[in-house]
Formats: sequence, structure tokens, C-alpha cells
Amino acid sequence: MTETFEDGTLAIVCDGMGGMQNGADASRLAIHAAADAFRDGYRTGITSDAVCELLRDAAAAANRAVFDAAGHGPSRIRMGSTLAGAFFQNHIASLVNVGDSRAYLIGAEGDAMQLTLDHTVVQLLYERGDIGADERANHPRRNELTRAIGVSYRILADSYQLQLRDDDKLLLCSDGLYNLVSQKRMAEIVRSLPNPEIPAALVSEANACGGKDNISVILLTQN
Repeated sequence: MTETFEDGTLAIVCDGMGGMQNGADASRLAIHAAADAFRDGYRTGITSDAVCELLRDAAAAANRAVFDAAGHGPSRIRMGSTLAGAFFQNHIASLVNVGDSRAYLIGAEGDAMQLTLDHTVVQLLYERGDIGADERANHPRRNELTRAIGVSYRILADSYQLQLRDDDKLLLCSDGLYNLVSQKRMAEIVRSLPNPEIPAALVSEANACGGKDNISVILLTQN
């Protein structure tokens, strides 16, 4: 989802887990709760540091909504979601993420650069030096998350800030895109098409590469 505010734009991507219906419910609840929390705390002229705090609060609200919907005890419903969010304000991108949905920076000349850090077992193995960079994409544990919205009562969300140039573009997406489309190919598509056509083209590219997972894509630009 995207929502325009007086001095910025909010974007949120969530990818649900727990089976088709449970995953859809989880992602819907997470997006609505996060957007409501951000909207309630937003004030015109808010500083970028306050935006980061508000994005973390939004992720916490999403977590509570999904956790409460899943119930408690032995009858708990298996559901959860990833979350990647961004707020564009005066050439500053403030980001938040939980799980393995990602944000990428795509400049006018360079390839896509991953901005967020995945909360996955494979990422931990890579950081410890147990596997190399080329092993991550096909590792058997690549889909195991170490953090997710709604799985536990509290969640720790990562937040970031980035200064942007006029020609920079920010891409939020679920793993249904980047598991099948390389960062180089993402950048080629983004640079070759008008902005309104880019999300659909990226989804089509993933589907052409055998996409079976949900594919969520949002593009944010300065203009």
C-alpha cells in the first residue's frame, strides 16, 4: 500500500505466512495496523528521526494485530507476516523491516543495492562465516525467518535512514520478486521503463522466471 501525506509518502509491503488464507489475513492485518499507527502519529513537519521511531511503532502495532488475531494457547492459529516500510520526505528515505521483505536503492547509473537486512537463518549463517555469499540464494534454509510479524508478543524492527538524490528510486518487494529476478535485472527494468510501468513489469519478469509465490512490488521516486 501507499499513502501520500502533506510532506511525504508512506509505502508498506507485507508478505503473509501460515497457508494461503492465514497468510492473506496476516498481511492484510499487518498493513492496516501499521498504516493506522503511522497515520495516528504523523504530524506535518515531523523530523526524519521521529519518522524512524514512528515506523518502528507502526511495525509494533502490526505485530500486535497479527499476534492477537492468531489467538493464544494450543488453539493458536499459525499466521505471521514480513514487513518492509518506507517514508519519503525531503530527499530522505526512512525505512523499517521485519523478516525478509526488502528495500532496494536503484540509482540512474548503478545496479540495485539492497538496503535492508534479512532476518533469516541463512543471513545469520552468512554473518558467522559458515556459508559464502554465493550459497545464500539456494541454501535449504533460505526461507526460515528469525523474526516475523505476529509470531511473538514483542518484535524488534530494524530501521534505517538514507539521503537520496533526485534520480534515485526506492523499490520495496517481497521475496517472490528477488528470489527469481537478479538485482542486475531489476535495475535494468527500472532504468528502461517509465515509472508507472515498472511494478507490473517486475512482476511479469518474476512470473516469466517461474514465479509461484506472492509477488509484491512498490516503486517510490522523488518526483
